[in-house]
Amino acid sequence: MLRACRRILHPGGRLAFLTIQPTPGLDPARRRRANGVGPPAVAVPTSYESLLGTAGFAAITASDVTTEYEATQRRWIDATDRHEPAIRAATGDDAFDERLATRHRTLRAIRDGLLSRYLYTAVR
Repeated sequence: MLRACRRILHPGGRLAFLTIQPTPGLDPARRRRANGVGPPAVAVPTSYESLLGTAGFAAITASDVTTEYEATQRRWIDATDRHEPAIRAATGDDAFDERLATRHRTLRAIRDGLLSRYLYTAVR
């Protein structure tokens, strides 16, 4: 996908994306735990910097925005709690309970230092 993004950019064009990833420097056991609690894309076998470089991008930057991500997770949980009856009515009890449990697991993983969120930018 990164190669396709590079192909459609004009020379000098910029790519930016946010991703959730295991926190850099985790030991193997904690990385496995991060892979298990994070979204499926968390389990990439290499770094995003390496993937971007292999796809031909340059001037690659990575900015840690985990603090903002943690605050967003907390706001999602708070809003879900405030609007629980309407959300349950729209999604059903099982879907509501599953989504709320996932958000709580994610928040715990962030607080435990397992998951981070990064903003990547790169230039074609």
